[in-house]
Amino acid sequence: MAVQKVTLFTEQPLHLTLGGQLEQIDIAYQTYGKLNAEQDNAVLICHALTGDAEPYCEDKSQTGWWQNFMGAGLALDTDRYFFICSNVLGGCKGSTGPASPDPSTCKPYGSRFPHIVVQDLVKVQKALLDQLNIPHLHAVIGGSFGGMQATQWAIDYPDFVSNVINLCSSLYFSAEAIGFNHVMRQAVINDPNFNQGDYYDGEPPLKGLSVARMLGMLTYRTDIQLAKAFGRATKAEGEFWGDYFQVESYLSYQGKKFLDRFDANTYLHLLRALDLYDPAVGYADIKTALSRIKARYTLVAVTNDQLFKLVDLHKSKALLEQYGVNLNYHEFPSDYGHDAFLVDYDFFAPRIRSGLETA
Repeated sequence: MAVQKVTLFTEQPLHLTLGGQLEQIDIAYQTYGKLNAEQDNAVLICHALTGDAEPYCEDKSQTGWWQNFMGAGLALDTDRYFFICSNVLGGCKGSTGPASPDPSTCKPYGSRFPHIVVQDLVKVQKALLDQLNIPHLHAVIGGSFGGMQATQWAIDYPDFVSNVINLCSSLYFSAEAIGFNHVMRQAVINDPNFNQGDYYDGEPPLKGLSVARMLGMLTYRTDIQLAKAFGRATKAEGEFWGDYFQVESYLSYQGKKFLDRFDANTYLHLLRALDLYDPAVGYADIKTALSRIKARYTLVAVTNDQLFKLVDLHKSKALLEQYGVNLNYHEFPSDYGHDAFLVDYDFFAPRIRSGLETA
């Protein structure tokens, strides 16, 4: 089934958390499974930073980002649940983002695209569910950036969500992680082709975006996994100042591959939304925000995650428990580090199944 699209906020604009507004917002989404007669088996999947609306592809010539997790009888059981996944606001895979035409000018938003935060993304997802006549969510599940969205769902719509499954995401991004994002943004912004974000009529900032992606990849995996995969092996015809080591060649490949599917402005906006995430925005304080959560909350950490580090997951666990959240917490080591939630099925599957069980 092809990705579907709906236009939202056609009568009233979406007023954004940091100011400004957007109207006529296109949202690309995909569904899997069937909504039951009781309408109580809907599960919203929130994608990670560079994901899209297709965690699973029925066309076997392609693969979704959660391909091995979804299907009949699997952790994301399409025989049992009705899954909805949308490309986030600000995205570049069918949803309105910086590369989309501004309805007032018919030209790409570019530098004029407003600042967005997780709370805005969740508002748009709620509008999509309203459009689809989904009365309640059995669960919201997401990893990394998606985990932040899942948490915010439980805060903003406590009576709408029964279960939250947060994989590898803390309540706040650390100073170190913000630092990584800053370096990635600077790589893009300082590309000669960036043109302050208005590059759609010319050459995009591909070199900067490629370098940014390479740095990002180093935060997603672990030194153990890289050592096992590449060690200090060199290329037979490596370039001394380029891809001399195999690990360098791998990173260069990942950087170039990323250019085929992602927009630089989208990367900047979503990285900043990661940095800015604060569950208490719109509420008096963190206690007020977290105390609103009624959903059963599953939090899963990877002990050697190099992006969302264990110390930050432990702080999040303590806050959730302190303010009365019904929490189930799990942690384990994985050579894949932060990316484990995308590939380590054997560990994550039972935790996902447990998190989806009726409380």
